[in-house]
Amino acid sequence: MPSGDTFLSDVDAGANTMVAAARRREQFPTNVMPRVVDRQRLEQGTGTAFREFLAEDLTAQNYGETDVIDNPQQISGSILSVTPQLVAIQTFIGRRVQARLSPKAFAQFGTLVEEGMERKENLDGHAIFATATTTLGTSATAVSFSNVDAAGRRIKSDATEPGPDPLTAVLHGYHIHDIRAEIISGVGTYAIPEGMTAEVFRAGFRGTLNSINVVEDGLVAVNSTPDARGGVFSKMGILEVIGLSPWKETREEPQKGYGGMTVWLKREYMYAERSPGNWLYGIIGDATAPT
Repeated sequence: MPSGDTFLSDVDAGANTMVAAARRREQFPTNVMPRVVDRQRLEQGTGTAFREFLAEDLTAQNYGETDVIDNPQQISGSILSVTPQLVAIQTFIGRRVQARLSPKAFAQFGTLVEEGMERKENLDGHAIFATATTTLGTSATAVSFSNVDAAGRRIKSDATEPGPDPLTAVLHGYHIHDIRAEIISGVGTYAIPEGMTAEVFRAGFRGTLNSINVVEDGLVAVNSTPDARGGVFSKMGILEVIGLSPWKETREEPQKGYGGMTVWLKREYMYAERSPGNWLYGIIGDATAPT
């Protein structure tokens, strides 16, 4: 006959298990790019492409009192055509999942798909930085505030077509760390009075750089060098065309075990560059994790 004291560890096989709490994996905000570009909707009944007409400038000329002004200038223009692309996520959840899974855990599923779609939309916006005609900065070299400022001045003073405000710099956080390091480089070397350096030392670099809104986006891809490619652009420089509003398709799947539901979440959009070479500059530089 068994003898001895009994503790929970001796009989834990009979204990009910439960999930005390649940959470989704934290991620960087997924709506950076849609907030800083020009978003236009392709209305229903207007075809499959968003078409924007650009009228080219005319040039005035000097004439004398006796000159005959008979030199008409032809008005011309071009079309920017953008066709939204279908993006989708598919899931299948078996019927027993909701019945047997902890409600706390099951409740986290609802926003996973939507967050995945938003992340994809944001990353697609980053992809346009690689298509910029000009990229400033140097691979494996820290991004400098001068890289960002140079891009902004080129946009605002472009001889062909100066870019309208607002201007935005979307950079990886490691780039912003390097800019902060430039600003506070004197800390420990000489006295730092109240002002920009002291504020950045306390609160970090944030806000604007020579009228350019600097936005941190940790979803900017870091390659194996490691480098990351951000961008400086006029809001009008990047166009996002929104097609059909997000919609959901569902299908019952009785042939799969206990059955369940397949769900597709879909949306339509596409990014494009306006005024190529004038309103968008890529920014590339070292993206080594700070130490």
